[in-house]
Amino acid sequence: MTTPSSRALLRIGIPVLKVAVALGLVIWIARRVDFAEGWAAVRTLSATTIWVSVLLLLFQALLSAWRWCLLSEMIGQRLKMTGAMKLFMQSLFYNQALPSPIPGDAARIFGSVKYGLTVGEATLGVVMDRILTLFGLAVVALIGLIIMRAFYGHDFPIPYLAELTALGVTGTIASALVFIWRRHFFIRFLPAKLHALSAALQAFITHRRMVGIFLLTLVIHGLSVVSLEILVLGLGLPLDWGQATAAFPPVLLIAMVPISVGGWGLREGGMIISLAVFGIGMTDAATLSVVFGLLQLVVGLAGGVFVLSRPHSGKIKAL
Repeated sequence: MTTPSSRALLRIGIPVLKVAVALGLVIWIARRVDFAEGWAAVRTLSATTIWVSVLLLLFQALLSAWRWCLLSEMIGQRLKMTGAMKLFMQSLFYNQALPSPIPGDAARIFGSVKYGLTVGEATLGVVMDRILTLFGLAVVALIGLIIMRAFYGHDFPIPYLAELTALGVTGTIASALVFIWRRHFFIRFLPAKLHALSAALQAFITHRRMVGIFLLTLVIHGLSVVSLEILVLGLGLPLDWGQATAAFPPVLLIAMVPISVGGWGLREGGMIISLAVFGIGMTDAATLSVVFGLLQLVVGLAGGVFVLSRPHSGKIKAL
């Protein structure tokens, strides 16, 4: 059993470890790139390219908030779109400013209560949103890996990444099918606290809008690929749209591994490895990744405007 002191140590130690991993990876990569060459490439970016990429990321946030609204409606009471967008932008701010996603999720949960949801409904909505985001990204990444192998004759340079991703996607789908068929079997072995999540999953899997929401999830992830390719064109890199569809989703999946802060370091390393397959050098790949990360940071920090007007901001920061 975890003691209070060990729990406090974990609350401090895990974020510190994530910061250390992010800094270590960034420093390791920085020592191997040409800063002068990277800065020269950044200076070629036009204001139009930057604004289009930012607007695509904002549109991505808008669609993500809309999907959250639809998921909340399946579980209980639907959020208003204006409130959902405000809360989602606040969560982006916390996710960018802090080394843990927990405050961002808490901001959405506490904020949803103000819009009429119970704490249970709000928590389930955020958890379901997280699950769907991860699964959707895994599917998009698998599509990219298949394209890379089938059309370009390359494997992603991380051994068995395609097989592991395919196993995860197939296992999730198989579990969902078994869950629909024998949900009562799962209920018997699940802790009581997870029964509500089980019911929420059942409601989502059997809902008539399930396919539409999943397709919306694929579009949301696809906007990241489009935003990255816009930056590729602005930087003048030799990567076409088909190659971008193959190369970028696995990188975005790698950046989701929760051992860094905001994916920093992991995203740059993954980008270098992935784009090397298509003949793009380390400096160009790292520059692209850093610019994309900074634009995501700009969008996330824009949510700070909403945080300043939030009555519960002190409670969130304390988490």
